[in-house]
Amino acid sequence: MTKKFKRKMIAVPFAAMTSMMLMTSAFAAEATPVKEVEPIVEVAPAKTTTNLKLESNNDVERRQALEETFNVKLSDTDIWADKAGEHVYDPYGNKVEYTPHEALKVLNIYAVNANRQELIQYGIRTNDWQPYYAFEAQKTPAYFELVDGKYEYNKTFWGNQIESTLKDMKEKLADNWGNEEKRAEIEADMKVYIKKQATIFNEAPGMVPYVIGLNHTATLAKENGVAEVAKDYFDSKYNHPDVMTKGIFKDGSNPFKK
Repeated sequence: MTKKFKRKMIAVPFAAMTSMMLMTSAFAAEATPVKEVEPIVEVAPAKTTTNLKLESNNDVERRQALEETFNVKLSDTDIWADKAGEHVYDPYGNKVEYTPHEALKVLNIYAVNANRQELIQYGIRTNDWQPYYAFEAQKTPAYFELVDGKYEYNKTFWGNQIESTLKDMKEKLADNWGNEEKRAEIEADMKVYIKKQATIFNEAPGMVPYVIGLNHTATLAKENGVAEVAKDYFDSKYNHPDVMTKGIFKDGSNPFKK
């Protein structure tokens, strides 16, 4: 039985994200040789006055910089409400309290979260998600491509979401392996999910990455109806774990940086 406990954490709503899941019951044992991985060393560029204001805990100053940087006009409803004292329950039934904004300011992580949430609110209100994507592309450039001048999540982004979900579903399948009915239910869900996500993956722009459980063998790629790993992938800048899991490149490059 899972022990229930009370814990405090930063709870940041993420309304813009699409629900993702995918899996196949056949996981091949083949593995592609992986080169030794060098850690990514990020070099912080000099900050402009506007960039410094974007990091301000003064909401008036920060919001003005946000509007200027991403060419938006925020309304009074495009705000990130402080839910200090409120709570939610996680999937395991544990009570999770929202962290007060004042505490986030002390930790120097208030501004970045406020900027993100206000651009999400702007996207919901106007149905224009480009400013939000532009914001995210500055932090995770490996997850985006510019298509006809517009930001789109690429195959690396979807590959990461898919691979992560596949891992969770595989663990769930293993935990229920002795329950034939439950196992069959999970496997059926996997097949439905993989069919849906394969379409999203195929339609996304960018290089085809190596995604465990989706296309890590030619046989599996064919079975799942997705493209095989790009021939030049393993010698490209995309072949680094931080690219898939963090959305950043080894050399710290970012073509979207404002």
